[in-house]
Amino acid sequence: MKKQLHLIFLLCFLPVGILWAQQKNIRGKVTNEDGNPIEGVTIKIKGHLNALAQTSETGEYSIDANTGDVLLFASMGFANAERTISDQDMINVIMTADLTNLDEVVVVGYGTQKKVNLTGAVSTINSEQLERRPVVSTSTALQGLAPGVTVTSQSGAPGGDQGSIRIRGVNSFGGSDSEPLVIIDGVAGSLDNIDANLIESISVLKDAASASIYGSRAANGVILVTTKRGKDQFGINYKGYTGWQDPTFIPKVTDGATFMKVFNDANMNDNGSVIYSDKDFEDFNKLYAENPDNFDWQKAILSGSGFTHNHFLTLNAGAEKIRVAPSVGYVSQDGLIKNTGFKRYTFRNNMDINPNDKLNIRFDLSAVNTNRTQIANEGTIWNYIGRMPTNIPIRVADGLWSEGWVKNNPVAFIEDGGNRKVNNLELIGNLSINYKPTEWLSLTGMAAPRYRTRNIHDFAKAVMTYYEDGNEAGTALPSTELTESAYRYFNGSYSIQGTAQKSFNDHNLSLMIGASRETYDEKYLMGYRRDFTYDTYEVLNAGADTETKNNAGNQYQWLLASTFGRFNYDYKGRYLLEANLRYDGSSRFASANRWTAFPSFSAGWRISEEPFMANLKNSINQLKLRASWGKLGNQNIGNSYYPYIQTLEMGSISVGGTVEQMIALNTMANQGLLWEETTMTGVGLDASLFNHFTFTFDWYKKHTDGILLKLYISELYGKNAPFQNAAKVQNQGWEASVRYDNQFGDFKIGIGANISDVRNKITDMAGQTQGTLLRQQVGYPINSIFGYVSDGLYQSQEEIDNGPTQFGTIKPGDIRYKDIAGGFDENGNVIPDGKISDADKVIIGNTIPRYTYGFNLDLGYKGIRFGAFIQGVAKVDGYLDSHYVIPAVNSSAIKPWQLDYWSEDNKNASLPRVSVTSTNNTQNSDFWMRSASYLRLKNVQLGYEIPKSWLANSKIGGIFIYANGQNLFTKTNFYEGYDPEINYNSGAQDGVSLGAGNFYPQVKVYTFGLDFKF
Repeated sequence: MKKQLHLIFLLCFLPVGILWAQQKNIRGKVTNEDGNPIEGVTIKIKGHLNALAQTSETGEYSIDANTGDVLLFASMGFANAERTISDQDMINVIMTADLTNLDEVVVVGYGTQKKVNLTGAVSTINSEQLERRPVVSTSTALQGLAPGVTVTSQSGAPGGDQGSIRIRGVNSFGGSDSEPLVIIDGVAGSLDNIDANLIESISVLKDAASASIYGSRAANGVILVTTKRGKDQFGINYKGYTGWQDPTFIPKVTDGATFMKVFNDANMNDNGSVIYSDKDFEDFNKLYAENPDNFDWQKAILSGSGFTHNHFLTLNAGAEKIRVAPSVGYVSQDGLIKNTGFKRYTFRNNMDINPNDKLNIRFDLSAVNTNRTQIANEGTIWNYIGRMPTNIPIRVADGLWSEGWVKNNPVAFIEDGGNRKVNNLELIGNLSINYKPTEWLSLTGMAAPRYRTRNIHDFAKAVMTYYEDGNEAGTALPSTELTESAYRYFNGSYSIQGTAQKSFNDHNLSLMIGASRETYDEKYLMGYRRDFTYDTYEVLNAGADTETKNNAGNQYQWLLASTFGRFNYDYKGRYLLEANLRYDGSSRFASANRWTAFPSFSAGWRISEEPFMANLKNSINQLKLRASWGKLGNQNIGNSYYPYIQTLEMGSISVGGTVEQMIALNTMANQGLLWEETTMTGVGLDASLFNHFTFTFDWYKKHTDGILLKLYISELYGKNAPFQNAAKVQNQGWEASVRYDNQFGDFKIGIGANISDVRNKITDMAGQTQGTLLRQQVGYPINSIFGYVSDGLYQSQEEIDNGPTQFGTIKPGDIRYKDIAGGFDENGNVIPDGKISDADKVIIGNTIPRYTYGFNLDLGYKGIRFGAFIQGVAKVDGYLDSHYVIPAVNSSAIKPWQLDYWSEDNKNASLPRVSVTSTNNTQNSDFWMRSASYLRLKNVQLGYEIPKSWLANSKIGGIFIYANGQNLFTKTNFYEGYDPEINYNSGAQDGVSLGAGNFYPQVKVYTFGLDFKF
């Protein structure tokens, strides 16, 4: 009976209890110290999960809260403000400017931390820095923005201008992955598959203290991307631009008459006779006068519009419980050559569901579809743009394609040579649930599947070329052929974690523990046919059904299971400690070597919080020392998904007149293979001065062990040597950044600069060396340049007779090489051995930039905004050879600067004598090496924001119009006509290729844009 009475009592008074606990509405306005409203200030209840409100354009807000709750007001550029709710319904807040951003919250692995409490090396990049650079590939937008981060982009091709990112040097070689891990809202992904307009912030984790929480994939650094989420107020934002592209560097060429003269000189040097007679010159001059465009190969090749446009539309809508941020984006680029281009369609919706102040549910969906169209064998086009002999016409009689050079006619390839089409489709779902049962405990679970397809259509047509009399000359390709390739990828990412935070007096502790499981499944299928009867019907069944057809398929899978944890402690916000541990198990290694732990430890001392610094608080706002040590891993080693296993080779053999299938194991396996491990130590200093200056300095040293090598084994084994963890690499360097921000009335100014220095060195290769021109050698950087040391040009036969034996027939005007392969005298001087051989080759250059730097300027006056950004690298070498730089090689077109070649009348020439047959002058040497350092005006923007007073009676929230230019100016001493970043090649084994210049050039981009808010 008592229980029943208690129940009745509770039911009767429950409505009263609900009314008693009911939240009340708090309203107010947020302004700066001058009384101007601040838009976009987030307001949340301290200790609760969700940001519940945001100020409008007029600085007004409305929020439901209880008496005793503490409201936290936060906005970039202002110090956080707190207000406790008592009996009032109206709370107005004045926020104090804090240009040093001491209260800024930084995204770190599996959580966030206040910037002032960080003990690791983390660089942050905000959305404004990205949005002012209208780029298609987000990776290229990182160039020069963060110290210690080197981004190299070889190409400006539509859909192919992605950057290669290296954080604090290059750790490995031999095919191992050196790219950083990219995490987008907790899910591994591609930086270039996300529109920069979607990004709220990027955190670059550079040292072991910050990155070890990602364990076996963090050796090359980690990039964390946080996307924009919905806001409480309704709003629509359109951003778009349109413009055009021009090449930054194209090798200029001389006319056909000059070409013929140079080759006459070359043949006179070689054979004592000329190739072209006076009549040949007369015939050419007559044809050229009739139609000069028919000899202008570059104009014909660069006939694409280069038109580009980008459109991005996002909607924000939110109520008390649900916020959504759907967005759509469209990018289109036309190439510098016809029939090439890129299109990308992006859809994303970030949804936040807040059933109560203890529970937050995030449900994100995204879809990205890209289509890239190229010319079949596009590299051939760029190979010939500076090479095609300029005395050969593009078309002959009746408009037929000329023979070009050995049946290669690049203009014909563009118009009729087929195409290469690549379609990528990516779908990602991300469900994350965060539950906060108490103020000190937070629990999070995430499930994020990622599905991708990649389909490649490669259709290369055999284009008939003709002689001047109209007779067929033949085709460069033996037949028309089609290859269809299909890839399917599925990634599964699942994790759970818990974070506990407690404070006892002046002691603050935080503990995070979690576990994750990541899966990968890739399937590949290929079909090939040739000899098409109808070469306009681009399907496999139109090809010949003969023994020439081919097909292939494969499947790869791996699984990564992990547990991880992080412990943070600080005393009075003054002494900071952090420890991380991740324990990874990867199916890519044998069971005995599958699991490894990756720990890190770091500490910080906020000197500015010491009592003896109190009187300096206005001048030294923040001063912090940091130190860290930790281990990182790299499971993406070698070129195989399962590096400890060797695949069986399929083939056939004839036995007794019958062809039998054969299976063989040609290479030994190594069950003992491990992941590469990187150990990093570092110290750092962070300072904020006079409320306007911020400064960061870091010094670090990291050692990578376990790099793959093939060591010598006895031939008695009968198989090729396996890979072993045998090589070591060291990177050591420092990095610094400084920023000044201030405002004088309506005038705003921001100046920032950063610079980093890295010294890379291979410290062990088990007594081996690798490579000819691109060299791996102990004591030198990865991907060094290897060759002879030149010593000027021979000026006489007497010098030749008194010099060492060189290559081929040596004549005055040829390159002289230093003979350094002999012994040494008692003073350590080289005793020449009288001949030039491989023993005289040495390391002559370095392809890894020693210094990387960036400088940015931001100015604003009322509605006018101006921004400029300069980026560059220093102490790095590049190398070109063959017809790209050596005059008269491979019957190449002659560049104007190549006319300064040696002759009896020009003995002080910069280049050797011209020759078609010389084998001496084409040797790999420092004669053909150039500095690849550069300074580039990467971006400049001038814009105007329409005054809000003009829009007061409309629904328009703001209009910003601007003009933008990218890559407008480059200062370099590299070869004229070639971009200094040309060494980089993402398709090469170690990301670098030397010698060739057959790449799509970087582009200047001129755009006009509009940012429109409703």
